[in-house]
Amino acid sequence: MARVFQAVFARGRALNRRWYRRLRMAFWFPHVPLALAVGGAGAFALLPVIRVYAAEYLHLDLSKLLVALRPISGEVPPLMLVGVPTTFVGVLQVLVALGLLARSRIAWLSALALAIAQFVLAVHLGFGRLLTGQAVYVVVLLIALVASRSWFTWSSLAASTLFAVAAILALMIYGVLGAFLLGSDFTPPITNLPTAFYFTVVTMSTVGYGDILPKTIEARLFVVSVIVLGLTLFATTLTAVLGPLIQSRLDHALGQRRRRMERVNHFIITGNGVLAHNTSRELHRRGEAVTVIADVKDNTFGNAEVIVGDPTELETLRAAGGEHARAILALSDDDSENAFVILAAHELQTEAKKVAAVSSRKNLDRVRRVHPDMIMAAPVFAGEVLAMALTEEKIDGAWLLNRVLDVKTSGA
Repeated sequence: MARVFQAVFARGRALNRRWYRRLRMAFWFPHVPLALAVGGAGAFALLPVIRVYAAEYLHLDLSKLLVALRPISGEVPPLMLVGVPTTFVGVLQVLVALGLLARSRIAWLSALALAIAQFVLAVHLGFGRLLTGQAVYVVVLLIALVASRSWFTWSSLAASTLFAVAAILALMIYGVLGAFLLGSDFTPPITNLPTAFYFTVVTMSTVGYGDILPKTIEARLFVVSVIVLGLTLFATTLTAVLGPLIQSRLDHALGQRRRRMERVNHFIITGNGVLAHNTSRELHRRGEAVTVIADVKDNTFGNAEVIVGDPTELETLRAAGGEHARAILALSDDDSENAFVILAAHELQTEAKKVAAVSSRKNLDRVRRVHPDMIMAAPVFAGEVLAMALTEEKIDGAWLLNRVLDVKTSGA
């Protein structure tokens, strides 16, 4: 039974890898679906508020709109604070979705924090019920974000700083506007923007001098939302902006700054199947340097250097040091990809030996047409060799080597 499960699992993995390459999922999965999901969560937060405001205000004269937005006689129009926290979270989620398209690490951290905040708001607005449609959607989104954390690795200090500044400004606007509109719900009342700005800064920093206190449920909930969002923003900014700086300083002080492997006279392996793993392991046992090009980050190659990219692209081969490599081994389970890798290696005009693996007999002649220096065709002739052994036919060593390792293709 265990062997059956292993066979089914191996077949499923092979099928998954095949469709992964055919659909070019490395270029759009999972960051594009997640960006759409996060943007959808933001839309869920915005649409109800937009509906309420549109129904309430579209019939009014535009000249009276600003009057309706101001507190009158110390009282705030109740509509103004309906859904303000969810609206703020929704706007940020739509903006963060754009960062997810670039696989930004800080965008992923922000999306995670905003999803948690939206779940809390969804439960609160659902009067403690966990099975509301919005709450379930956000939980599924949280699981997807956590599961895909390894895909969002792009980081830029400039982009992280710009994002942090924009988020701080947005939160400041939210805090100042909310404190000003709820002015009569505080003791003493907040009657002007400078006082609202002061109260927002004190609240976001969690200093809490106690000179201005909320006295109603609405004001207290607003203060809680500012504190939670401020702490979340602070933690995200600290991780995304200060983290890399601190790590860089520590690496420099300890003398452990990462250096790229000198890519000269090394072996380049493309693919992440069994043949690629076994070849990498055997080369390492012989003390050879190996660089692996894979569609996704793969930590199962041991000490080999792994470069994420498309091995059929010239820029990827150059980044892997293809011009100075000892050999380029196209060992993917996809024969067509191996052929394109050999074509790219020819276009690179490298002196490296070019090796292509072939797993299907019908593709053997096609791979020969791209003129690799060697073809690894063990799966193609394994059945023939097994039949010869079972029928006790004589198997010549030279014949077997020529069948399994076709080294006569150069110049053909």
